[in-house]
Amino acid sequence: MALWNANNLTICGIGGRAKLYADGVHEGGKGIWVIAGRNTTVHSVEFHNAKVPDQNGAGIRQEGPTLTLRDVGFYDNENGILSGNGIDSTITVEYSEFARNGFGDGYTHNIYIGEIGLLNVRYSFFHEAKVGHNFKTRARENIIENSYFADGSNGTSSYLLNFDNGGRAVLRGNLLHKGPFASNSILITHYANIWGASYNSLTLEHNTVVSTYSGGSFFDIGSGAVVTLTANIFAGTGNPSLLGGGTATQTSNVVTNATQIPGASNVAAPNFWPASTLLPQLNLPAGVVPGYTIDSPRPYAARAITGTTRMIGALQSAP
Repeated sequence: MALWNANNLTICGIGGRAKLYADGVHEGGKGIWVIAGRNTTVHSVEFHNAKVPDQNGAGIRQEGPTLTLRDVGFYDNENGILSGNGIDSTITVEYSEFARNGFGDGYTHNIYIGEIGLLNVRYSFFHEAKVGHNFKTRARENIIENSYFADGSNGTSSYLLNFDNGGRAVLRGNLLHKGPFASNSILITHYANIWGASYNSLTLEHNTVVSTYSGGSFFDIGSGAVVTLTANIFAGTGNPSLLGGGTATQTSNVVTNATQIPGASNVAAPNFWPASTLLPQLNLPAGVVPGYTIDSPRPYAARAITGTTRMIGALQSAP
């Protein structure tokens, strides 16, 4: 257990990931590590089994501004990471895994980001949160790219992604699966905005979103949010609605059945490549999303997209 007070630290595992197991011990009733310093980087470390008396323990309790996580794992904690507030703070998550975190009360999550300025997520995997959300953020701005969010066949998470204070959220190239035993029927929520009109938007480009939960909604949107959906696949079960609340501007999306993405529920080796019967519907004219240049054929992987043509959905060729 540790309290890190110094600024500008880089803390890294050598020769593979360092593995930290709480074993009933905690730092100040908060978790395994409490990071109070500014501008910290954590690389190649795993956090396991954080538990505290108030059932809100975290692998990392982030109290200082600005944190970078690279190749970090959070497993079976009450929260993976739990951050404080601060508009001057940026949190970046890359090549990292958040799995089976949550006490099971619905108030603890795989990742819980407070009211910070900017959250960047790339090439990461969030799965099987215990009753809480796979991903919860109150940040003013959220950029989430080429990452996986999944319940699998038996997961019980609530929302896959919860933008609880609204804000500006951009999802690009992500692969999402909501399972049949989820504890909530909605996949993505964007709720009451506290950041002003210029930060009240949700944009999805080239995502593949699959639900094997029967019914429900892909989205629930708070008042006034500008929602833009472009070149996404929405594959559902039991005729879910696209929007449980709010309105959206749509371009070149495909709505289909979850059976058309047959490998999405395999958490151990997720495969979001569409069935052959769906592929002819996915051709997209050049230039619809010219900035989409990287896809993620499997968790933690980045693959450059060649050529000028694109397909609807996240994956641009078979994994």
